[in-house]
Amino acid sequence: MDERQETGKWIETAAKIAVSLAVLFPVYALLYLTFPASIIAFYLISAGLLAAFAPWEKIKQKFLS
Repeated sequence: MDERQETGKWIETAAKIAVSLAVLFPVYALLYLTFPASIIAFYLISAGLLAAFAPWEKIKQKFLS
């Protein structure tokens, strides 16, 4: 049972990061086209921060109900 909870936690984290990358992609694509210096690093860092600090409970309620 503990393994399932741990696996579910990893899947939830991966999903949050994937959604964060998808949300931030248009902004960073524009920045990359206009100023192509280390934008990918900023993109990944921003996605990580968004995944960590976004109000996921409110997002779940809004889109899953």
